[in-house]
Amino acid sequence: METVKINFIKMINWITNRRNLIFLIACLVIHAVYAVAFFLMRIGFLTGLNIFSCCFYFFYLFIKRDTSERSMLATYFEILLFSVLSELALGPEFGFFLYIIGMSATVFYLLPSYVNKRFVYQFIGIALVLVLEGVIILLGVHFPGIREMAEPYQPVIFLANIGITASIVLASAFFYSKEIEVVWETLNYNMNHDALTGLYNRRFLESEIRRVSEQQRKEFVISMMDIDFFKKVNDTYGHEAGDEVLVKVASCLEEAAKEDNLAVRWGGEEFIIYFPNMKREQAYTAIENLRKQIEDMVIQTGGRDIRVTITGGIAEGLPGSNYEKVIKCADEKLYIGKQQGRNRVIV
Repeated sequence: METVKINFIKMINWITNRRNLIFLIACLVIHAVYAVAFFLMRIGFLTGLNIFSCCFYFFYLFIKRDTSERSMLATYFEILLFSVLSELALGPEFGFFLYIIGMSATVFYLLPSYVNKRFVYQFIGIALVLVLEGVIILLGVHFPGIREMAEPYQPVIFLANIGITASIVLASAFFYSKEIEVVWETLNYNMNHDALTGLYNRRFLESEIRRVSEQQRKEFVISMMDIDFFKKVNDTYGHEAGDEVLVKVASCLEEAAKEDNLAVRWGGEEFIIYFPNMKREQAYTAIENLRKQIEDMVIQTGGRDIRVTITGGIAEGLPGSNYEKVIKCADEKLYIGKQQGRNRVIV
């Protein structure tokens, strides 16, 4: 099930990243089908109009190779022009005005960078429909002869236009909503995670401790750790190597913080593991094993082998304890570990 979800997300991202290209291809195919259909109906004006539209999309797809938002804006006005001329030729019963309405909605998906201008284009589309239908219905303006030739095919053309417009609007709404979901997920992730290491950040830890303490009212353990002589790593090997060390150490912390525990980058080279359902002795065993793992680890970066150690302090909080005081206590024990020579865990 997880694989299916991942593949679905990849498909959504693939389509989203190529939405303009896909839209241009769809428009080219629709106009090509209509060109053939009107040719078989022997309606020369509409055949020529659709051939012109095919040339328009062929130009943007294969000659100019432009799928930018500027091409989408040109496409928007091409669809408006096509719809107006088709509507004048056949009348409202054939439903070509639906393309104007559909594009007035779809423009929000195709022109994301235009922001407020999208409302202008939407207003143009809606106003155009009202004016166009008023001219056709109230004044009786239309191209003579063409409507009579297409009359036998009116239900099919009307249903086709409804189907095409509805499909475009629904697809745009669906992918637009998915894109918004991805944006919100990204924002939420960035709010709660450290950008370099991918561990949870201080903000998330504090909110999670409050949430868990309110729900469970149990004892908890906090271990604060520090990479020994990290400044020396930066000074000797450079900040890129320092970042690589932080990432590798963070990976070890994430592996150690299994199940309901949280590995957090507290700041700089300081880390915390929060154990919401663990005794102090169990936490000590986990952190001591982590310390040994990092001590034995060789970090290869820039053609050099780097070894680091960590010092940790562990503090236990009782139900209802102020977590800030527990963190401060763990920090004080970390400081004691540094005074005693580093590369150790103090309980």
